[in-house]
Amino acid sequence: MADHFTETTHSSFGQNIIRSLLGIPVGILLFIASFAVLWLTEGRTDWAKIAADTQVATPDRAAGFEGRAVSVTGVITSTELLGDPEFVAPGPFIALRRDVEQFAWVESQSGRTSNQTGGSSNTQTTYTYRTDWTANPRPASEFRVPANHDNVPLGVPSTRFVAPRAAVASWNLDIANVQLEPDTVLPPTAILRTGRALEAVPTGNHLFLGTGTPDAPHLGDVRVRFTALRNGTVVTTFGQARAGSIKPLNIDGTSWLRVFSGERPQAIQALAAENTAVGWIGRIVGFLMMWIGMLLFLGPVSTFLNVLPFLGSASRFVTMLVTLPLAILLTGVTVVVAMVAHSLVALVASVLVLIVGLLVLGRGRKPATA
Repeated sequence: MADHFTETTHSSFGQNIIRSLLGIPVGILLFIASFAVLWLTEGRTDWAKIAADTQVATPDRAAGFEGRAVSVTGVITSTELLGDPEFVAPGPFIALRRDVEQFAWVESQSGRTSNQTGGSSNTQTTYTYRTDWTANPRPASEFRVPANHDNVPLGVPSTRFVAPRAAVASWNLDIANVQLEPDTVLPPTAILRTGRALEAVPTGNHLFLGTGTPDAPHLGDVRVRFTALRNGTVVTTFGQARAGSIKPLNIDGTSWLRVFSGERPQAIQALAAENTAVGWIGRIVGFLMMWIGMLLFLGPVSTFLNVLPFLGSASRFVTMLVTLPLAILLTGVTVVVAMVAHSLVALVASVLVLIVGLLVLGRGRKPATA
């Protein structure tokens, strides 16, 4: 079911002018910040390359690699059982994640603005309320129309559990600092239920709790799903070898210790996919910031021309037509320049390190005797 509420607001010509003028400094800030976003995006650490450059350590002998950046592929194990105190009895898990959703009211909105002769405008905003599964149910006080849209506070939070100790083959793992994510969905039949789970109804990959049914839930009903990294899974970990353990590797001021299910090539491929996704997200965000900044900066022109609505509409169309390719061009140029600049910085840094190393070696040599 869904409820719809429409709200109409009227803005005078003066209000629209003031609003558009206030958008100018915001547009300038967005435009400038977009270059910083693009620069930082291209200068990010490529963890796939870091991983590919690590030395493959012997899994059955945790020695001989002290202080080096290494990768270890082997079976991850723990001598302790892990569970969820409220739902899952302790079992052979390295990591266990509980994801909770509640059947609750969800708000969405859409709007349409019509310009009037004289520069004023009317804005119609439609708020739609429907019930659906959500991981973050909002309280009614945050809705535009709170009446009859009360949500029950989420009594079962999503959380994550990690074994206190673990090892990959013969190497101890710094489990407290590792970026370790469960990757296998546990259906209810694969866990030994305990606590609140004994009252739940298994449905697919979820446990259902509430007064309704899985097919016809009531407001406030919850469903819980578990994912886990099992004891005995073959994984690949990247880090620094220290005293028989895999510790975080410090790169550019960032501590980095990752564990992936599967062999080393698949782990490096997963890191490369992450790097590509982060890069495109950063570029798209930078482009949108640049384009929106241009539109806000030029917004007062269309607002003034809205005295005659068709002129305002035409000017907005022309503004978008001009700024879109300009934003694409500037984004592309900035990305290329940032890529080249960061590559040059890395090259210069490598040359300086080489020169310093040669100088140190030269000073360390003793002069030959006559």
